[in-house]
Amino acid sequence: MKSVKILLIIIILFLLFAGAKVISSKYTTPEKHTDIKGLTFQPERSEVVAEVMEEPKITHIKTPDEVRGIYVTANSFLHRPFKAILDNLIETTTINTIVVDIKDAPGIIDYDIGFDTPCVKARISNEELRAKIDYYHQKNIYVIARIAVMRDACFVKNNPELASIKNNGTPWRDRGGHYWLSPHELKTAQYIVDISKAVYASGFDEIQLDYIRYPSDGQMSLLKYEFSSTINSSSTNEQKRRETLKNFVAYVREGLGDIPLSADLFGLVLPSKDDLGIGQHIDDFIPYTDYISPMIYPSHFHKNWNNLKNTHTMPYETIYQSTKMGLDRISKNYGTSTAIKVMRPWLQDFSIFGVVYNAPEVKAQIKALEDLGVKSYILWNASNRYTKGVMDRVE
Repeated sequence: MKSVKILLIIIILFLLFAGAKVISSKYTTPEKHTDIKGLTFQPERSEVVAEVMEEPKITHIKTPDEVRGIYVTANSFLHRPFKAILDNLIETTTINTIVVDIKDAPGIIDYDIGFDTPCVKARISNEELRAKIDYYHQKNIYVIARIAVMRDACFVKNNPELASIKNNGTPWRDRGGHYWLSPHELKTAQYIVDISKAVYASGFDEIQLDYIRYPSDGQMSLLKYEFSSTINSSSTNEQKRRETLKNFVAYVREGLGDIPLSADLFGLVLPSKDDLGIGQHIDDFIPYTDYISPMIYPSHFHKNWNNLKNTHTMPYETIYQSTKMGLDRISKNYGTSTAIKVMRPWLQDFSIFGVVYNAPEVKAQIKALEDLGVKSYILWNASNRYTKGVMDRVE
């Protein structure tokens, strides 16, 4: 009889232990597994837990009809004191757009953008990045992601075969010591597409390509120009440069689909009929981008340009004449309304070469655009110190 009781107790304990294990397995953290791509993931949690962990929905702001923007470095975007400065600008001025650095010349990406690359050195998580963008979306601020394309030390070091090279085959560097990527490489273009898709999925509203060109300074005689393999070998070097960049932009455009896309261009691209030696020609960008942002800083035009004695001290005339030249060229193929719509210049809000720019000088540039019917622009100041009294909100 005793043996029967003992046996019953053992059976009961076994059943209780087994049941507890089943219950425990249902609510403890699932084991991690690896999929065919080597990515770590976890099996689905219970419905209650999954609902709590559900990622916030990503929304995007429609491109403003009249963009009034400012440039924001990654450091400023992540620096808490600058948040108060930016909030004040949003409340007291008419800005409706910020252009935020994603990848600048070093090639380092300071945010977890949800894309695995050695060049991501995240200072904030993807969730925090999405929350920051959503914060500005709630203030109806359009957020553009600026990506420096060809000037990139990190990607070159991880992919030395993609570097712009000297004639002897070693990596070429510009006057500032920066490495450059070669624009004929498909892998380079795909890298830009992958980054762009990731930042758009993180909440950014538009992709802006900067440094979308061949180098312009340094020991240029040592640079070995490389071109798309599909280009006719009998083409001139200028034609090869243009066609290579055109192929690059077309590839990015196709990869991004309907994602808004813009490109920064040298200011002199507007009046120039050639490619300035860097592959940039206005006719090659218009078909593949939604907007172009020529850097028409008066300080970047040489003295006596277009019969202007000193462009540095003549902001209205410099902006008016250069922009008009660009509008006229675009209008010939696409019409005036399209030319005005795609034109979104960078304007100078900084002092250089001994010429001080205050509110009158910055406002003169804006007035020049307005007189041409161009209502969109972005102010550039590398230190993000923007001049008071330029875009004040009128109550």
